[in-house]
Amino acid sequence: MYHDFIAALNKKYNCSDQSELSGIDLQHYQFGASTNSRGQDAIGVFEAYGFSMTGLKILDVGCAYGGFSIEAARKGACCYGVEISNALYELATLNNKGEAYDGGSCDFVRTDATSPEFLEKLPHDYFDLIIVNDVFEHVYDTVQLLSNLEKVANEKCVIYFVIPNGSDFRFAAREGHTGCCGISLLAPLLWQTLIPGRESYERSIYYRQYEYYRALFEYFGFGKIALINYPGYAGWEETKKDVCAGLETVKQKIHENENDFPAVYAQKLYAALERFEKQLAYDLEHLEASELAWKYMTNFWGGFAQRQERVLKPLVKVCERTSKSDSDEYGISFALCRKGNILEIDIADVSSDEELDFAFHLMRRGESIERSRYQRERHYEWELKAPGMYWVAIYVKKSDREHKDYRILTQPLYMPGDREQDYGSE
Repeated sequence: MYHDFIAALNKKYNCSDQSELSGIDLQHYQFGASTNSRGQDAIGVFEAYGFSMTGLKILDVGCAYGGFSIEAARKGACCYGVEISNALYELATLNNKGEAYDGGSCDFVRTDATSPEFLEKLPHDYFDLIIVNDVFEHVYDTVQLLSNLEKVANEKCVIYFVIPNGSDFRFAAREGHTGCCGISLLAPLLWQTLIPGRESYERSIYYRQYEYYRALFEYFGFGKIALINYPGYAGWEETKKDVCAGLETVKQKIHENENDFPAVYAQKLYAALERFEKQLAYDLEHLEASELAWKYMTNFWGGFAQRQERVLKPLVKVCERTSKSDSDEYGISFALCRKGNILEIDIADVSSDEELDFAFHLMRRGESIERSRYQRERHYEWELKAPGMYWVAIYVKKSDREHKDYRILTQPLYMPGDREQDYGSE
């Protein structure tokens, strides 16, 4: 059960709760603790693209804490979660302990997804949906991984992928796994020595360009790719301004933190920055605005790689969900609706008699758009400027309190562009 999982997570980080942590440890703890809610968010994406969880056969590769598989099983899916790390496998098993699924199932398997053992433990020609979320960057032999996945996928299988982009300015300024600046621009072999205080700690991070993954998917028959977060920027001048500002931020961060690294590696860091700057100068001359934004200002690439020409188009324009947060004291339900390029949220019902205030935070994958002030009114709306997948966070507090009581995250809604981005096929 989830409370057993949290107890084990507290033990792992030697704390009673997250308030005792800070820095990168706090970031890693929060990532682990949010595994189930992140699973709910992912299911919202799948359902927005027309997947029904009932009876869907799902494989979650690199499942970590298991939240994606557990939440999908709760909605009737038949799930396998595969994890190479024994510590993470045990935490996922604790998270799943005692769960009773109505029509669904959830099993965790400890194995390396690039190994022959993977093919011995998993059914072949079976899965409808394979999740590879924040995993590709940890895999050296991506060719063997796709070869294995191709064997366990059925003929209509779709791979859902989310891949961090090491060239994104935010990742270059502060790499997501370590909190260090600049190292996503370096070769993987330098990581182990570069990370301060982690000289003996193995890091398996391999940042690659998006075109590498597109070619990999295509080679193994998953070449029809539907991207869910391809950027829509207003124009060339705006994008160029953002790109130049992003580069300056990276340069400033590396300069501010150069003393954190041994002198010999600081030299390598500046050499990598010089190569990065030269490539950016070339790309400013040869890439379109949207291509620049995709390469340098998209911190995660996300989409569906399809094995055959299955039509994957966003189907949901109206999303309604009753809040099920463990900390929900007020019985809040809400509706999220998109009409054209206008996104509206309404608090439909509150069972509590408390006087409550609400703030609404609009997010596009990898990007905060706008957060309102706290207000008594239960309606808010935004004009969407770019295509993509949008979420809204609802912050709730009693009117006489200064800070929020808790946050509810909506399921996502998609806004298509003038033309749907579809890469990997003509």
